[in-house]
Amino acid sequence: MRKKYLAFLLAGCMSLSFSTAVWGAEEPEGPAQTETSLDTAGETEGNPLQTDAELGTDIYGYQIEYAGNLIQLPMTYDDFTAMGWTLSKNDSPDTMISTGSYGMATFNNGEVSAYADMINFGINEAPLSDCLVGGIKLDLAWGDIDLSSLTVKLPGGIVMGTSNIEDIKAAYGEPSDTYEGDLYTKMTYQQDSYQRAELYVYKEENTLLQVDLRNFKEPEDFDKGSVSTEVPDIVSNYKAPTALGGDFMEPDVEFMGSLYRLPAPVSAFLDNGWVMKDVAEDAFLEGGGLEFIEMMKENQTARFSVYNLTENATSIENCFVTELSFGSYDPEILELKLSENITLGADKNELLTKASERGYLYDDKDNYLTIYPDKDSKLDHYVEFWFNEDESTTQAASITIHHELTETP
Repeated sequence: MRKKYLAFLLAGCMSLSFSTAVWGAEEPEGPAQTETSLDTAGETEGNPLQTDAELGTDIYGYQIEYAGNLIQLPMTYDDFTAMGWTLSKNDSPDTMISTGSYGMATFNNGEVSAYADMINFGINEAPLSDCLVGGIKLDLAWGDIDLSSLTVKLPGGIVMGTSNIEDIKAAYGEPSDTYEGDLYTKMTYQQDSYQRAELYVYKEENTLLQVDLRNFKEPEDFDKGSVSTEVPDIVSNYKAPTALGGDFMEPDVEFMGSLYRLPAPVSAFLDNGWVMKDVAEDAFLEGGGLEFIEMMKENQTARFSVYNLTENATSIENCFVTELSFGSYDPEILELKLSENITLGADKNELLTKASERGYLYDDKDNYLTIYPDKDSKLDHYVEFWFNEDESTTQAASITIHHELTETP
């Protein structure tokens, strides 16, 4: 049985997507800003949620003491707000954060504002108030903040408004990276992809005035939530076609003698005689997750990539197949037919003619012909043909059809 690993892969400045299956529920391994997708690697050992610890000496302890209160990342929304931080009126505690994603929200404490990364380590979509504070950014360089009446400490005796570059190096050693800007020197101490401290020493004041801490490491014994036993509407509403259509670009296909409309739920394949291999009875995918599984029918085994197209965790049979392939190297019993009865041996010139007549776009490169409706759907909806130059450059030797969900149900 596989363990679950979080893997956070930064998709953009403020955007994060993760996908991992949990095999067996008993062993799960303005408004808030646009979500960011991540991929965290490694086991979930790390800082438990704690607010009663003492300020240590290690910058990788991800601690900051503000006005006598110890912020220990990651920490709960409730623990953070109990320290006097209030969510900005421009943000909402009900903002939904997808699983494995984070959003940035603003909190205020007196005259000081902080940006916080609210991260959802759970397997279901969750409101911001149920997510953890995984990062915090304090900038005391601007505004009329009286640093003489406010004490903000970091591990090792570093104090905002007092400590300088030499003090920081004495406490933590040489930084992983140093950036010299016009106004400040940024010192980065990097432990891992989503575990780091950025310290900004402003040149005019020669002191630390900005801190950005981030610790996207799942706490030990974190409660990820539960898997609903209900069948999602997107699965209940699925209807298989009764016949192939009149355009090979349509999502209706015949695979191993059965008709499907992509994306098709795994349950539709099970209803047609396929059996999942090496998948635990209680296996599930977190919201938006991806997993690769094998299924078997009539002594033939095929590998499928399956996606959870909902925001909450669900069983594998409620996930969706978005792509099917068939090649001359596969057993004939696995035959794949597109609408217009397009299958292996399809003539390249005829395909190009159909594509041109219908206004489709195509790429023809390195023996692959990829046809898609328009430039905006190139990655979501396409048919790809491969031509084996050792046999024929005009007769298709393999076909792949890919269709993702066109609209939210």
